[in-house]
Amino acid sequence: MINTKKLFLLTIIFSFVFAQGKALNSARVYIKDKDWKQAEKFLLEALEHPNDKWEAAYHLGDKVYVRSQDWAKVKQYLDLAGQAPEKLKIRPTRNDSRVPISTAVTASKTRSYLSIFNRAAGYNSLLGRATDPAKREALLDMAIKEASFAKEFDPKQPGAYYLLSVFYSLKQDKENTLKNINLGLGSDNIEDDQRLSLLIAGADAMSRLEDFPAAMSYLEQASQIDENNPLIYKSLGALYAQQKQYKNALETFDKAIDLIDSTDVEDQVKVDLYFNRGIVYLRMEDFDEAEYNFEEAYFLAPEDTEALFALARALEQSERWRKARSYYMDLIDLDSNNADYYYGVYRTYFGEGRLEDATEYLNKATALKGQ
Repeated sequence: MINTKKLFLLTIIFSFVFAQGKALNSARVYIKDKDWKQAEKFLLEALEHPNDKWEAAYHLGDKVYVRSQDWAKVKQYLDLAGQAPEKLKIRPTRNDSRVPISTAVTASKTRSYLSIFNRAAGYNSLLGRATDPAKREALLDMAIKEASFAKEFDPKQPGAYYLLSVFYSLKQDKENTLKNINLGLGSDNIEDDQRLSLLIAGADAMSRLEDFPAAMSYLEQASQIDENNPLIYKSLGALYAQQKQYKNALETFDKAIDLIDSTDVEDQVKVDLYFNRGIVYLRMEDFDEAEYNFEEAYFLAPEDTEALFALARALEQSERWRKARSYYMDLIDLDSNNADYYYGVYRTYFGEGRLEDATEYLNKATALKGQ
């Protein structure tokens, strides 16, 4: 009788283990077929299996919920998979070799984090194009929400703190700006290049908030890491310009441009430097130098409408109406819905005394502004 009971119990246990193992195998088939709904169903069943739950959790986080961008569940299941025994190995995909599950989880978390981070970073360009104050404020709130989730997803990554310092400074929230800069700088195992980026971002943020001593302090710390980094001098030049120390600003921008030629810094930095130099010369009312620098920026980045617009403005302010108008017309060809470009054409015609033409473009600009 006892033996019969033992046999019956073993049969139940074997059936349970076999059934759960079958769930994971079925899930693998559906993953191969990219049938994510069925894969989810069987992976959730496989979570009940004491041996299969770790791999099931990994696939739920790495393949199923990442597709719907349900980052809370992605984190939940990858965290669960991260609790697997150290010796456990899995195949992240059917074509991969077996690797420790901890390695697979780390790689998957990094991919998901970068996806969230890049989505948050994308708000930078949207904010740069937003002219309506209410729309810009709404975008800032969404950007902060997205970057905050990146921080929550992986608090050890410094990138989210960088973005939050930018977004909060744009929102003129000094407390949260400083909080995120310091949290980022305090991250475990932060690399020198990451620390450098955070310090420069911190300087730019504090400059934006007009806390110039704090901005200078961050740049001094950055120079201790790499005193020849042109990004430091770009930020320092902008800091001088904001304080109307134009001579210092130009000398600093010049040094940054010289340093770029001996580094592998991307061309966009050089574009920004020429653009910033142009802005300084505009403020100094040296329109010829402003024009030269904006032309250099435009030559390096002909798709940069901001540089082209600044060039047109510089020409307009030096009363070179026809040349300024040609650039405004180029801008209209690139974006026919931007009222500022039509206003530019209007001003050039008005400056020449061509009132009928000026009125035509004023009406177009006003109509677009009212949309």
